[in-house]
Amino acid sequence: MTSDTLAGPEQDRGEWPVGTDSFFQPHRAAFWLLAALIVNGLFYTVNMFSMGFRVVPVTALLGLLVWGIYTLVFLLVFRTLDLLEQHPPEAFVLAFAWGGLGAVYFAAPANIAIQSLCAKLVSPDFVAVWGPAIAGPITEEFLKLAGVILLVLVARNQFQTYLSVLIVGAMTGLGFQVVENLSYTVNASMHFPLENQVYPVLLNLFTRGLMSGLWSHAAYTTIASFGVAWFLLHPERSKAMRIAVAVLCFALAWAMHFIWNSPWLEDLFDGSYREMAVMLAVKGIPAMIAAGLFWRVAARENGAYLHALAAYFVPERELIRDDEWMRLGAPLQRYKVRREMGWTFGLRARRLKTQLQREQLRLVRKAMTYGRGAQTLRHEVTIRRIRTELEPLVQARP
Repeated sequence: MTSDTLAGPEQDRGEWPVGTDSFFQPHRAAFWLLAALIVNGLFYTVNMFSMGFRVVPVTALLGLLVWGIYTLVFLLVFRTLDLLEQHPPEAFVLAFAWGGLGAVYFAAPANIAIQSLCAKLVSPDFVAVWGPAIAGPITEEFLKLAGVILLVLVARNQFQTYLSVLIVGAMTGLGFQVVENLSYTVNASMHFPLENQVYPVLLNLFTRGLMSGLWSHAAYTTIASFGVAWFLLHPERSKAMRIAVAVLCFALAWAMHFIWNSPWLEDLFDGSYREMAVMLAVKGIPAMIAAGLFWRVAARENGAYLHALAAYFVPERELIRDDEWMRLGAPLQRYKVRREMGWTFGLRARRLKTQLQREQLRLVRKAMTYGRGAQTLRHEVTIRRIRTELEPLVQARP
C-alpha cells in the first residue's frame, strides 16, 4: 500500500457511499408491491403443500429438511464471496422469498397461458415437444428478474457493486429452484405412491439438486442480473447502451434456459443415469460457464472496490499491513494464508489469523458506512490486541 494509493485530505469523502439503505422502506411503493406479492405467494405455496403434508408427510418433511440444507450450502457460498457483506440478512430472505413464493405463484399460470397460445397458433403436438422450452424461459426469467429490480427500487443505495446485484439475483433464482424442486419431490411421491416415501426425496436431490443444480435457476438469474448491475453502475453511458446491455444479458439467460428445457440431444441418449448425466452436463455447462465468468468479473471488481475503501478509510499500516491489503479482496489467497499459518505455527495461530482477517473486513465496512470514529474504535482495538497475541507465536518458531 503506497502513499500514492492512500487518500489525502484533499479528496472528497462524498465520493464514497457512507450510509446505506434499509430494505424496510414503507414510504416506497416498490416495498409494498414486493411484500404483497410475496405474501400472496406464501398463501398459495402453503395451500399447495398442505395436501402433500397430509398424504405423504415423510416425503414433505424430509424434503423440507433436505432442500433447506441445500439452500444453506449455497447461502454460505454467496456470503463467503461477499467480503464486504453488502446486504443485511433480510436482503437474502426477501430475494429467496420472491423467487420461491412471488415468482413461483405467477409462473405456473403464465406457462400454461403461453403454451395454450402456442397450441392454437401452431399445434398441440408442437407444444408437447417445445412448450416447456418456449414458455419456461419467457415467464420464469422475466419474473425472477422483476424481483431483482423491485429489490433495487426498494433499497437503491445497497447496490454499489456488481456483486451486490449478482448475489441478490442468485438468491432469487435459488429460491425459485428450491421451491420448484420441493414441489416436484412432493408431487412425485403423491402421484407415484411407494411404500418408501424417502426414495422420491433422494431421487430428486440427485437429479434436480446435484446433476443440474449448478446450472439451474440460480445461474440463469445471475446472468440476467449482470445486465441490471451494468445498467445501475454505468450512469456515464447512454441510456440506450445501458438498456441494450441489460437486454442482452436477459437474452443470454433466456437462451441458456431455452437450451436446458429443449428436447435437443435427448434422442442421442438411451435414458440410463450415466447417459442422462452426460446430456445434462452438455446442455447445462454453458450456463455454468457464463454465470461463472460474470461472478469472476463481479468478484474482481468487488476486490478492487474493497482495496480502494481500505486505502481511503484505513491508511494505518499497523491495522492493515501491505501484504494483508494486497490479499484483502481475494478470498482464496486469504484462505491460503490461514492454512499456511496453521501448518507452520499451529492451530491457535490460524485461529488468530482468521479473527484478524475478519476484524479487518469489519473495520473497513464500518468505516465505509459510518466513517472513522466511535463505530470503528472497537475493531481497531481488537486488531491491535490480536496482533499482540499472534506475533509471539510467529516469532517463537524459525
